[in-house]
This record gives sequence, C-alpha cells and structure tokens, in this order.
Amino acid sequence: MSESAAPKSLIVSLHDAHPGSHAQIAEQVAFLAAYGITRSSILVVPEFHHRGSLLQDKNFCETVSGWQAQGHEIVLHGYFHDRRESPPENLSTVFWTRLYTNREAEFLDLPRETARLRLERGRALFESLGWRATGFVAPAWLMAGGLTNLLAEMGFAYTTRVGEIIPILPGLNRVKSSQSLCYSTRAGWRRVASGVWNKYLYGRLRETDLVRLSLHPRDLEFPLIRRQIDQILRASLKRGFQPTTYGDYVAR
Repeated sequence: MSESAAPKSLIVSLHDAHPGSHAQIAEQVAFLAAYGITRSSILVVPEFHHRGSLLQDKNFCETVSGWQAQGHEIVLHGYFHDRRESPPENLSTVFWTRLYTNREAEFLDLPRETARLRLERGRALFESLGWRATGFVAPAWLMAGGLTNLLAEMGFAYTTRVGEIIPILPGLNRVKSSQSLCYSTRAGWRRVASGVWNKYLYGRLRETDLVRLSLHPRDLEFPLIRRQIDQILRASLKRGFQPTTYGDYVAR
C-alpha cells in the first residue's frame, strides 16, 4: 500500500507504568475508553527507580494482564528508568540527563553488555507474566548508539524515538518519521510551553496519516493539559484516525 493510501492511525502510548503509577495509568486507560479507544501501548518499567520489582505487587500485575487481554499492548520501557549505575555524566550527556530529563535517561550511554543484561531481565520478567515483549522503548526515547542493532539481535520487533518509529525485524516496514505529542509537567513554564508546542505540532500531524500521543502518569492532573488532550483525541477520531498499537502498526 502506498503511503498516500495508508489508513490514518492514532497511537496513544501510556508511559512509566509501574506499581507506584497504577492508579494514574488506570485512570488514563478509563479516560481513553470513554472515547472508544480500547487499544493503546502501555510502557511498563520492571523496577522503577530501583524501588523493587513489580512482581511484588500482584494487583498491578493482574491489572496489566487484564489490559493486555482487552487489546492493549504491553511494552518494555527501560528497566530501572533512572541513572543509578550509569556511566558518569560529562559535557556531552549533562543536557540530556539533567535538563531534558530528570536523571532518567537510563539507556542513553549504557555499555552494550549492561544494556543486554537489563533487556534480558526485563523480557524474562514479562514472559513470566505472559506479557508479550514485542517492543522496547527507552526512557525519554534516548538510546546509546548501536542499541537498535542489539534489539534486533535479541528479536525485538521495534523501538521508537520521539520523532520516529523504528521497525527492526526483517520484512517490517521502513522507519516512519512522526513526531510524538508529549508533555513536560515538572514546572509551570514547561506545561505552558508543551501546550503551545503541541497545538502547533498537532496542526501539522492532523494532515498526515499518523498521530502519536504520549502520556505520562501526571498529565491528566493539569486542567489545561487535560483539555488539550481531550481536543486532540476528539479531533483525531472525527478526522478518521483509527486507534492502534505500536506493535500492530509496524506489523501491518
């Protein structure tokens, strides 16, 4: 199918799902369901900020399994989602680790074998729960050079960056350039700037065949952001964008 004839897709991804964000992610799943969106990509962190394995919270694990059964995709999202046990920061990384993120760019500069071990642990945890570990998304979309090759060696089907979807397995579609709508809520000025940028960006994306909306646990807590998300979802559905997951998008 030519790109001009491609169906219009809406991918909503829910980032940073872990026992501590259980209630917030559950609210987002229900929020989406109110629009008839029952398929999203839920990005799960196995041991968020070194606070212990999600396996310790049976209720959370059962909820996530239920979401998968309902049609949502469960995606491996880093392992710790923080910079502990990472290489020392330097001038080339400090912007990404302290300004762009709040010391959460876990896979930005991990040595290859360290990255492999964390990916193996994460996938083993997923498999023990019956979760399909098809895709991997690095915290803040920041990855060391060569990580995509490692993911391919390990059999992951895709990864993403903030500006593109990257199919990995042979035979999958080519890299798809598409900037994700995303909010930064750590400070008031960040929330305002995010709203202005996303309004502009959505004005461009709505004329394409793909809209990506990436939500983090606190996004719905802020009325201005919640209203803009409502507007984006309503407008996208009205324009014929069909909800899907990253996994299904790259496999079609």
